[in-house]
Amino acid sequence: MKSRSRRILQKTGYVLLAIVLILFTLRFFFIDIYRIPSESMMNKFMTDDYILINKTFYSGYFSRFSTASPQQGDIFVFTINKDIPGFFVKRCVGLPGAVVAVKNGAVSINGQAVKEPLSVRHYYKIWYNDYQQVKAAIDRTGMDKLQNGYRRFSQYVFLALDNQQLAQVKSSVDSISLWNRKTDPDSSSIHPPELSVNILDMPALKVPFKGMKISLDQQYAGIYGNTIRMYEDSSFHVEGKDIFIAGKQVEGYTFQKDYFFMMGDNRDIAIDSRHYGLIPKDHLVGKFIQQF
Repeated sequence: MKSRSRRILQKTGYVLLAIVLILFTLRFFFIDIYRIPSESMMNKFMTDDYILINKTFYSGYFSRFSTASPQQGDIFVFTINKDIPGFFVKRCVGLPGAVVAVKNGAVSINGQAVKEPLSVRHYYKIWYNDYQQVKAAIDRTGMDKLQNGYRRFSQYVFLALDNQQLAQVKSSVDSISLWNRKTDPDSSSIHPPELSVNILDMPALKVPFKGMKISLDQQYAGIYGNTIRMYEDSSFHVEGKDIFIAGKQVEGYTFQKDYFFMMGDNRDIAIDSRHYGLIPKDHLVGKFIQQF
């Protein structure tokens, strides 16, 4: 009897050990689980949601043998650098070699407007003569008004809408306009603290690819200097109008890595490549495959 019990315990132990080894192998080589740390990907993900990522081709053991490349619109977990610790989750908007620009919230790639996912969210002013009409249109979406930053003013409602909600509301109201902190005359009265970093306009920027050579004039030094300093050569610095790398004055630079331009779907709140710059391929941890 004791011998049989021992055998059962041994088998159970072997099964548990096998399960642990399988889970360890999967997480080390192939997949991993991450928690969404902020609101930057609303309404695709909410804070504290969990996502499953495929890291086989990016940070797993087999990534060294992979030639897989991210695609525009893919969602990634990535790291930045030791000065900005942690894991970040954003959507890949610009691939190496692409020219990314943002004008009044609208993203373009190589001069062509991007068709954004339904989850991309902006803040809007919904103008009204009849408030009840606007209220009914908002209520029909079933949204959480508090979560969407709802505020009522004398002539308009201030509210965050994703593209799906925008389409629903737009068909039932008189006028709706995108809110831009820098150009809106009412910004001082609206002024939500979480929107202090609202960036809805960005001049065209070419995303560097490995082997791309640029002329480091003052304009490009400002745009690319941080990327070079963080990921390629920490000696990069500017003295007056002169640029130095490894103690030598330079006029140009050839990038050694492929880079990507990342953006959060919650465009007016997200801290992303518009703020901390470009992300090199070797800092991608894995690609989003499932939410749970």
